[in-house]
Amino acid sequence: MEQPVVSIVIRALNEAQPLDELLSAIRAQRGIKPDEVEVIVVDNQSTDNTPEVARSHAAQVITLQRDQFSYPKSMNLGVGACHAPIVVLTVGHALPIGPDWLASILPYFRDPKVAGVFGPVLPNKRYGMFEWFMYMQNYWRCRLRNPRYLRRAGTGVFGATNIALRKELWEAHPFDEQYGLGGEDTHWAEWAFQQGYQIVRECGFTVRHSHGLSFLRYLTQIRYWHRLSQPTTFTRKALKYRQDIDWQ
Repeated sequence: MEQPVVSIVIRALNEAQPLDELLSAIRAQRGIKPDEVEVIVVDNQSTDNTPEVARSHAAQVITLQRDQFSYPKSMNLGVGACHAPIVVLTVGHALPIGPDWLASILPYFRDPKVAGVFGPVLPNKRYGMFEWFMYMQNYWRCRLRNPRYLRRAGTGVFGATNIALRKELWEAHPFDEQYGLGGEDTHWAEWAFQQGYQIVRECGFTVRHSHGLSFLRYLTQIRYWHRLSQPTTFTRKALKYRQDIDWQ
C-alpha cells in the first residue's frame, strides 16, 4: 500500500460477525479509494476467529494481551502503527451509518485548526428501549445543528466509539494511559482545545452502536461515565453491567 489517506483503528474482542460487517462497510465507502484506507485491528486475544476475519479483509492485526489491556493502551498501540495523517478510531461492534461515513470527515481536515471530528451514535440491532430513546434524541439534536464546531470538552464530546484525529497531534500528545478505564478521549480533546484547536461534531460521521442495556443498566453506565473525569485503573469488575462483552 502507498501512503494511505486514512487509517482506521478498530478495537475488538470476540467480535468476528460484527467485525465482518464493519470491515465490509469500510471497503464499500464512497469518495475514497480502498487502497487509500489502512485498517488496523487491535485484538484483545479473541478466542473466536476475529483475527482471521480481520485478515480476510486485508486488515493488519495487532494482539494486545488480556492482562495488559486498558482503553488508552489499546488506542495508542493502534494509532502508533498507523501511516496516514488522519486516524479514525472505532470498535468492532460499531457500523457506519452509510457509504459516505469516511468522506464526511475529510473536508474538515483541510482546516489546520481542526484537531478532530466525531459523530453521534445510533442504536444497532441489539438495543434497550431506553438506550434507543437516548441515542435517537442525541442524534436528532445533532441534526438540527450540523456541523458544530466545538471549543470545549464535556460529556459526550469526542467519544472514541467514533472519532477521527490528526496523527501528528496524537504524536505530540498520545492518549493518557492513566485513564485506563476510559475518559482518555475527552481528556485528549481538552488538551487539543487548550492548544487552540477545534473539534467538529458531524452527523454524517455517525455509527450504529449499542450494548442492549436495560433502563437500570443504562443508569449504571451513566454513573460509570461520571467516574471517567479522573484517571482510573482498568478493571473488568467495573464493566459487569455490560452483559454484551464476551470475556471468554
